[in-house]
Amino acid sequence: MPRRTNFANGRTLSILMDRTLLALSAVTTAILFAWPLYYSRYGLNIYEGYFLNFIANPFGYAINVPPSLFGFVHHWPYQWAGGDIAVLRMANITLTIALGWILSFLVIRRLWTVGWPHAAVLSAGIASLALVAFRSLMLLTPNYYTLNIQSVLTVMIGLLLADRPGRMRQVLGWILVGVGCWCCFMARPTSAPAIALVVMLYVVVLGRKSLLSMFGAALVAFALLISTAYVIDGGVTRFVTRMVNGAEEMILLGRAGDNLMGAGNRVSQIFQLYWLTTSRSQLAIAMLLATALLLGILMGSVHKLLPSLALAAVLIVTIAIALLGIDPISIKPSTLFLVPAFTCLGAMVYREGTVLRTQAPTSITLALTFLVLPHLLTLGSVADYWWNVSLAALFWMLAAVAFLSPLARQGRSVGTLLPLTAFAQLLTASVVNAGMLEPWLQAKDMRAYTAVMSVPGGGKLVLSQSFHDYLATAITQARAAGLEVGTPVIDLSDSPTLLYVLEARALGLPWLIGGSFGSNAVAVEALGLENCADLAKAWVLIEPEGPRRLDQARVMASFGAGQADYVAAAAFDPSVYDRDYPIHTRQLLFKPVRSAALAEQLCREARRQRPDSQKWSQ
Repeated sequence: MPRRTNFANGRTLSILMDRTLLALSAVTTAILFAWPLYYSRYGLNIYEGYFLNFIANPFGYAINVPPSLFGFVHHWPYQWAGGDIAVLRMANITLTIALGWILSFLVIRRLWTVGWPHAAVLSAGIASLALVAFRSLMLLTPNYYTLNIQSVLTVMIGLLLADRPGRMRQVLGWILVGVGCWCCFMARPTSAPAIALVVMLYVVVLGRKSLLSMFGAALVAFALLISTAYVIDGGVTRFVTRMVNGAEEMILLGRAGDNLMGAGNRVSQIFQLYWLTTSRSQLAIAMLLATALLLGILMGSVHKLLPSLALAAVLIVTIAIALLGIDPISIKPSTLFLVPAFTCLGAMVYREGTVLRTQAPTSITLALTFLVLPHLLTLGSVADYWWNVSLAALFWMLAAVAFLSPLARQGRSVGTLLPLTAFAQLLTASVVNAGMLEPWLQAKDMRAYTAVMSVPGGGKLVLSQSFHDYLATAITQARAAGLEVGTPVIDLSDSPTLLYVLEARALGLPWLIGGSFGSNAVAVEALGLENCADLAKAWVLIEPEGPRRLDQARVMASFGAGQADYVAAAAFDPSVYDRDYPIHTRQLLFKPVRSAALAEQLCREARRQRPDSQKWSQ
């Protein structure tokens, strides 16, 4: 009798501890979710205007460089939000977390023996790792990086739904697969074929008799793509031309070795994989975290008290990081991969490889799929490889969830998933906090920003004082000089955000990327697709000493203009940053002084004199 009593008491204590940890995990998830939502009103950097210019006016450009169509997808949400940047950011965060939560929930319910209330809490905690996509605070604004991740989340949700019983679920699942593939094409066309291949392999490997359903998904994606071609360009031919020209311009940039978004952009790098590079300290941190995670997983069923206290401590530290901004650990992109990888490797040797030997086809297929998905998302990207890959770190954690699922058959579902959830939340808090302490191309510590500024669309953002003063001065001087809302401006200074804040229309591209000979050629080609009437009345923004400026004389000559045709109207000094990127110098805003009729005539003459052979080759 005493033994039964002790057993009952032990089981009661175990259940109580699990419920306490689940409640604490739910609170942690809520804080992590509210955290970026609150700071959606904070910060703006000098290149974020590229996203905003494209979203605000996607139909104003005949070419897209890079060849992404995310602006068309986000244009109607932008209009619905009235152009409020903070609202757009909140919607972007909410959608990403919601999709991550749904996918995590479906994976846990598919592979683990967990009731849906517990699964909801555990999956929400794991899904918090989707917030890593926003560790560069610039990416809070809707963009092609996050749209690509959201697309693949949708595809995987569709595959898991289609794998469940019930006709309606299967139909909905395959529709989501089709919609996700279309969104992936809109975000990054080079990733879409790879994701479509993953879908086919997933179906074939698992032996699903879903060829007709898969054809239906392809039909949905194709129908959406054709509709998109007609909405954007009025037909398939012009749409294909837009995409081909955008790809050729990217190649042109690559030949010149441009540096887009802070990373090398040579043609040879676009479809190249890179070995994981990490420091000894990050390797040590990853091994330490993975060891602690394994101990929490494997010892939880034997010694409940100590692992439970350790997990509670992890969750409390996570909350402290989010609320206080402390930085006890410094997580780098490589660590986001190494922690789940080391955890899976450690689990493989547990009990002579029981986890590996008892894998079901579904679990191993899902684990491998989640493992490679982040790498497929980078195809065609010009950003730093492991920085880019780690934006989708949620998939690596889901790979661990799928790989460790044989433990569910040992009656250890909640005890195994709780450590995975807690450590996912800790990694999330550390990475996002680092982004707030050192926001890219902004003043340090976003929490310290206090300068409130009205931005286009009627919203307000809280900026650093230096950046606020720069933008406020630019607006005041530009308006005093006669620059009106909607005035076309040619930006040769590499400052797309300034044009957005001035509510000017950026000609050529939402961002005329500066930095090299190739950039000048791309600017010439993009402006060559603009109407001469707009170029004739366009103002020009230059940065004479800027490290990423465009060649003023060459670009102006392409539409029949020169320095003498403009007069300086305003001058302003951008904020100075001593890290990450070259320092910007004084910028000058010029307005045209010659007659619009003469300028338009000279523009047409310059285009007639330009040999056709120069196109795509300058």
